[in-house]
Amino acid sequence: MINQTQTLKELRSSIREIDAKRHDQNLSEAEREALELAAVALRDAERLAIAKMQKQIIKDMETKTANLGEQAKIIRAKVTQMNKAPKVLDKIESVIKTAVKIVTAISKW
Repeated sequence: MINQTQTLKELRSSIREIDAKRHDQNLSEAEREALELAAVALRDAERLAIAKMQKQIIKDMETKTANLGEQAKIIRAKVTQMNKAPKVLDKIESVIKTAVKIVTAISKW
């Protein structure tokens, strides 16, 4: 990615240079046309470099998103596992409350 960024900077620098030279009033028609063709070619190369960088960024984001998806699955599994203990405790609490009610009812006889 660093190499692509450097290439893009160089392309843009070249485009600026050619654009500055194209406005020179002392150029012949053939020189001006050659500079314009060079500018068009450099802009096409710039667009291609940008498109290539965008594809790489999208690919990197997809990879990172996939990693996040895996992490989310692990977290959901851990949360499910952690929720099992409170559910068991709730059942035990319910059993104890029922036992206390029974013992209280028996003691009233």
